[in-house]
Amino acid sequence: MELRQLECFLAVAQELHFGRAAERLSMSQSSVSETIKSLERAIGAPVFDRTSRRVALTQLGENLKRGSEPAIIALRATYLDCKRQAAGKMRQIKIGFLGGGFYELHAPLIAEFSAKNRDVELEFVELTYFNHFSAVIDGTVDAGFCRLPLGTDALLSGPIVMRDQRMLCVPHEHPFTQFALLDPERLSEERLVRTTPGSMPEEWDNFHFPKHTPQGKPIAHGPIVRTIREAISAAGAGQGLVMLTKRAAAYYATPGISFVEIDLPPTPSALVWRRNDIRPIVQDLNATLVRIAKRHGTMAS
Repeated sequence: MELRQLECFLAVAQELHFGRAAERLSMSQSSVSETIKSLERAIGAPVFDRTSRRVALTQLGENLKRGSEPAIIALRATYLDCKRQAAGKMRQIKIGFLGGGFYELHAPLIAEFSAKNRDVELEFVELTYFNHFSAVIDGTVDAGFCRLPLGTDALLSGPIVMRDQRMLCVPHEHPFTQFALLDPERLSEERLVRTTPGSMPEEWDNFHFPKHTPQGKPIAHGPIVRTIREAISAAGAGQGLVMLTKRAAAYYATPGISFVEIDLPPTPSALVWRRNDIRPIVQDLNATLVRIAKRHGTMAS
């Protein structure tokens, strides 16, 4: 059994789609399929149930995924670390973020983590609504500073380090600007922008882009957006409103746009990583973030 076979298996097991797995691995779909067949011959039984409509893990495949995923993650990270060290570079941890990211915690996180891990370089990668979680799951980033809820078993989150009041982004002349605190039932009078269907867990999507008011009134659909800037642009054009956090409202101050506080539960944020990523460096990153959040008082905000 070869590492490449296991990497192909893991990509298909995570995507449950040979085409998407092939694209992620920069391989042809036929090569991925043949690699999986070779793995199954080596094991002695199928690891996937395949039909023309779907791909699913067999029980054997579930066992292989559960047992091999932590090792593959660690091996891949070690290999990349060694390549960087051979080239005279530091080890690297990639952290994804959405919007303004860590806000006031950003600079102290870099300073404190780097002081303790002098051989590790932090690289920050901006994410979108579309890949907010998937970039962590597929290994594009090692961890992400994400808005909760998770809504997926593939990830784990650390303690909530920010709870941020939600604000509705509206044009300056919009009638909602007269309210100090907006009743969320008024959302039934408007359209909200949407994310690409199926791109995010349903629990997360319903929290951040609700389709109904708390009392069950339907909220009309606005345009589909991928980024916060696209959402704000849609709001400014009167195509649909969007909810952001209070910190994001200050970060994304935009001509012609107002932000109105809305009477809904605040948005929680935390560091998120792959469930089977057991590397100590990821745990150290989370512990550092929690210490800084406690010191800055954002955990109770």
